[in-house]
Amino acid sequence: MNQVLHYVKNVLPSIASTKKNTWPIHDDHCFMRVILDNICGCAWYETIPSPAYKNLTHEQASAALKLAKQIANEQVSLHVLNQRSKFWRKKQLRLDF
Repeated sequence: MNQVLHYVKNVLPSIASTKKNTWPIHDDHCFMRVILDNICGCAWYETIPSPAYKNLTHEQASAALKLAKQIANEQVSLHVLNQRSKFWRKKQLRLDF
């Protein structure tokens, strides 16, 4: 998990600072949200107890690191990953009266 945190807190925000006009997110917590949501296929907190970084399985941590590296190398669309994450969370934004 330490490598994932390194990518989320240092590598990805550093790359994002050079791509302000092309990457949709720039903050470490946003990268963590996008990565975790996409490895879970839903809002991460629906399947992983908080704090997520302490509760990932070995398989989830491996998948998170792989995805972080793919984002860093622009092998996946950060726009698509972010849109998926936002879609999965959309139901959380509804107010029921």
